[in-house]
Amino acid sequence: MDDIDSQKVEQTPIFQERLKDEGRDLLVSRLRNVLILGCFLYTSFYGLDIMAAPENHLIFLGLRLFVLLNFVVGIALLSSKHGPLIAAPLSIWELYVSTLAISVMTTEIGGFDSNYYIGIMFIIFVAALFLPWSVAATVASGLLTLASYFAVNVFFGPPESVKIVKAVFPFYFLSGAVIFVVVANYSKERTRRRDLRLRIQIEKANEELKELDNAKMRFFSNVSHELRTPLTLILGPLEVILRGNQNPDLRPLLEAMEANARRLLRHVNALLDFAKIDAGKIECNYEYDSLGKILQGLVIAAKPHLLNRKISLVMEGLDSIPETILDVDKVETMAANLLSNAIKFTPDGGRITIKAGEEGEIVWFEVEDTGIGIPKDKLDMIFERFHQVDDALNKNREGTGLGLAMVKQLARIHTGKVTVQSRLGEGTTFRIELPKRPDSKSLERRGIIGRRREDQMSYARTVALISPAGEQKSGSQTETLLADVLRSRFGNDQNTTHRIRNLAPPDAQKVLVVDDNQDLRTFIADLLADDYRVEMAQDGVEGLELARRWAPDLIVSDIMMPRMDGYEFTRQIRQDPSLSQVPVILATAKSGGEAVAEGLEVGANDYLAKPFEIRELKARVAAQLRTRRLERNLSERESRLAAIGKMTSAIVHDLKNPLSAIIGFAEITRQDILTGKGSEMVTQDLEPVISEANRLSRMIAEVLDFARGSSSDLNLVPTELAVYLETVCSPLKQKLTAMGIELILHHESGVNLLVNIDNDRMLRVVENLIRNAQEAIWTGCQDPRDKHIWITTRCDERSVSVRIADDGPGISPEMIPNLFDAFTTGKKRSGTGLGLATVRNLVLAHGGEITAEPKSAEGGAAFLLKFPRITSH
Repeated sequence: MDDIDSQKVEQTPIFQERLKDEGRDLLVSRLRNVLILGCFLYTSFYGLDIMAAPENHLIFLGLRLFVLLNFVVGIALLSSKHGPLIAAPLSIWELYVSTLAISVMTTEIGGFDSNYYIGIMFIIFVAALFLPWSVAATVASGLLTLASYFAVNVFFGPPESVKIVKAVFPFYFLSGAVIFVVVANYSKERTRRRDLRLRIQIEKANEELKELDNAKMRFFSNVSHELRTPLTLILGPLEVILRGNQNPDLRPLLEAMEANARRLLRHVNALLDFAKIDAGKIECNYEYDSLGKILQGLVIAAKPHLLNRKISLVMEGLDSIPETILDVDKVETMAANLLSNAIKFTPDGGRITIKAGEEGEIVWFEVEDTGIGIPKDKLDMIFERFHQVDDALNKNREGTGLGLAMVKQLARIHTGKVTVQSRLGEGTTFRIELPKRPDSKSLERRGIIGRRREDQMSYARTVALISPAGEQKSGSQTETLLADVLRSRFGNDQNTTHRIRNLAPPDAQKVLVVDDNQDLRTFIADLLADDYRVEMAQDGVEGLELARRWAPDLIVSDIMMPRMDGYEFTRQIRQDPSLSQVPVILATAKSGGEAVAEGLEVGANDYLAKPFEIRELKARVAAQLRTRRLERNLSERESRLAAIGKMTSAIVHDLKNPLSAIIGFAEITRQDILTGKGSEMVTQDLEPVISEANRLSRMIAEVLDFARGSSSDLNLVPTELAVYLETVCSPLKQKLTAMGIELILHHESGVNLLVNIDNDRMLRVVENLIRNAQEAIWTGCQDPRDKHIWITTRCDERSVSVRIADDGPGISPEMIPNLFDAFTTGKKRSGTGLGLATVRNLVLAHGGEITAEPKSAEGGAAFLLKFPRITSH
């Protein structure tokens, strides 16, 4: 068997290619060393030539120099880029030239009588010792060497030496040397092949061990996640109940605890069963029962939980299966695992079909789904322990990776088998075949065989009658087996976000909870909803999209999630300029220093290991939000101080103009009074004084408001926003009408829009935005008459919005990114450049948001303000 396996390995293209590459590289290296050594040794034998043939030593010197030149050229060729390609023929050539030169020398010193053939033997042995030739190359070199030696001496040697008896000794020794070299190189090639085969096998074994190690690490991570998450959902609700927080509704909490206790029990049972299988201590407990009834029980238990996902669960042929001998628990476990897989990986609106039948001496059942399917190259691995199909192909990575491995093992123990067919993107079908009459020894031992079937059924009914808890036990066991897919007890909504009780004030900070476990994310959200506005997402992709749209103040995220895990989600958050400063808390089952370090390296602010205490979660969230608020205030103060320093000269210049006008017109008024002019003229003189004084007052207020920033102390009072706007805009309407501009107020959601605002500060916001619109119309339009400013209010469940738009020239899109920065004046020739910066700060101080449209549907610019809504009771 080992020889067959070795032959298979050596016949693979990878083996042949590696053998060829390694042999070539080794030949290049060793041939270079041999040629360098030969340059010295081959020429050093010239001393022997002087003693053996003094009259021909110059001819011998010429031959040796010719060979030396070949060696030098050979070294140069090996160092070129073509060296590896020509190494084999070059080595044969160098051997041939060096032995041919010696053959020529023998013709001058006795032919076959000369002992110089020993030099040829020496060269042959050196080649055999150092050069990794193949057997074919060795035979070719040996025959070429023998042929050249005998041919040269026969045709050019002394006539008296050309005798068979004199050629015997050289032939014997040279032929023996060639044969020895061929055998030696054959042995070396076999050794090289064996060594390479062993190295490949070791490398493959190392890769398999590494993959197994990685699989075990993934398994332990998944097991940790799958055990710690249910523990969190048991201990968390238990803590809520024991503390009696706000008299919570106990039923959802108790149901969640029960469901997660069953999930925990299911995982523990799976681990224990595998331990028994490995120890060989698990066997089937056979009895007569109906395969169809077992499958029907699972389908009935699972159906209600699939209604909200609109998955059709269909049964075919279950009623036609006769009662057979089987292990009910193991069959139920196999079927539940396959059904759980089908439910997990079938999209909403899909279809799952449970079929059953009998063929000869077997009964079978199939679980067919219209899910995501399995790649063809993964089908052989899905029954391996710890293996899970690539996460990129599915949206759900919950599980330990033991389910299908358990199915295979239980089917084998039941002397049956499991097979799978799948098409990627279309669905998967698992089929289990079981014998009608399994292992007879086990049956005889338990008395199944040898007793009439009617007696056995009667006995089973009697047991059922005297054990009323049997039915409850069966139902309980079914719920445990399907615990992974019997979904949330907190609610059945499968949307990315689902409704939670929101008791936080409208201006509370915003927290985003990202977790793929619906129960856990709902539980965390419910815990935080008393103090914060909370939204939820079920994985990193949806979390990132929601974060960009909602701009949370803090994110609590799991790590092990489908599509995008917590590490990559945190990395994306840090790379987004608008979210890079948002604190991220990773709450996960992954524990240990390495996991914590990895989380902190990608930018997480804190790390919370499951199961965690509610107090700890709330404390960490509050601490991170407090730190973030302090950092933001410090940053804003630094920015304002820097801006105030920059604007000093500009403010002095802008304040100087209205002061000069006030002083000038006041002097004119004084002269008019002294000269006795009438009150009408004095009143005319005072109007520009009043106007410039108001302008000066506004500019000073802008500077003060900007200096306060968004941390201003506000006098917030509940206010009907629509009524408030009607009141403050009434005097503005008259002034705008005199300028040819109509101010139009429209309340789309009625007048019952209650918000918390500081009436004086909000007046500054409204006046600034209306004045901006009026100045844009007057400076940007050739005819400012018959123009409009619209103020529109509307509301949704959580916020009230105010939209102020005009039909002026609009704003350049290039200005939008810096529009709310200090000193951005656009085309205005005067002003502090602090108006919109002040508006932004005041809106933020109210817990609101402000955005700008450069070109609105009305024709000009538009500003949208959003404020938290107070729900009236």
